[in-house]
Amino acid sequence: MTMNSSRCFSVAIAALLLLAAVAGTAAAVDVSGDVPQSAQVGAKQQTQFTFTDPFDGQYNEWTLRGETELTDVSWVVTTYDNTGAQVDKRVLNGQSFDYHLNATSGVTKVTVDLTGTTPRVEQWSYDPAQTVTYATFTQAQRGGSSATIESWDGVRPYTQDSQRARDAIDSAAAAIDDASSAGASVGDARDLLDNAKSAYDAGNFDNAVSLATQSKSKANAASSSQRTKHWALIGGVVVVVLVVLAGIVWWYLNQRDTYDRLG
Repeated sequence: MTMNSSRCFSVAIAALLLLAAVAGTAAAVDVSGDVPQSAQVGAKQQTQFTFTDPFDGQYNEWTLRGETELTDVSWVVTTYDNTGAQVDKRVLNGQSFDYHLNATSGVTKVTVDLTGTTPRVEQWSYDPAQTVTYATFTQAQRGGSSATIESWDGVRPYTQDSQRARDAIDSAAAAIDDASSAGASVGDARDLLDNAKSAYDAGNFDNAVSLATQSKSKANAASSSQRTKHWALIGGVVVVVLVVLAGIVWWYLNQRDTYDRLG
């Protein structure tokens, strides 16, 4: 094999590898679904996902794979043809499922109804907030290659107590930012806020609320004190200006009176 032939062969192999990599990481199937940003622990969640154009010309046969961290899960997979008529409907249980799709069936749309329960939280975290994977869908091929269609993995689980603590911490943080912007000293308030976050991470939400409330009070007091100092400074400047003006007026009137007597 000549050097040029060898070089061309190497380029062709590299191109094939690149195409294989792209095919394994990019899915052209469109999917939509209304997923919540947060979900209460122990509450039932229900979302319908709609897949359009399942056969985009790249694959005429593939497997739709779904996964979730919700518990007590059921998936209802329904397929439709281009007239809107139902082709198939299947109920699948468990935190994952596989459903085989073939273009010869005439399917043009797929819906997946996910029902599950928000799992309990093992480890709480204020920042970054703990999250669960609500749903992940993958386009899988024979031979093991696959590509993620879409993943909703940033859903924040909460309880009433954890949400109350988070709201209190958020409110204290906002008060500290306002006080700091006004030039107030907020070191004590920040320390209390850090302790509130630590209590939140430990799952001690009542203590987190108490510490956050103290932090907010400290920040508001510092802000109020700063405003008082600000207006006191302005008042002092005004007094000085008035005294100076009064002195100028007195000097002017005194000079005029002296001039009149000399005249």
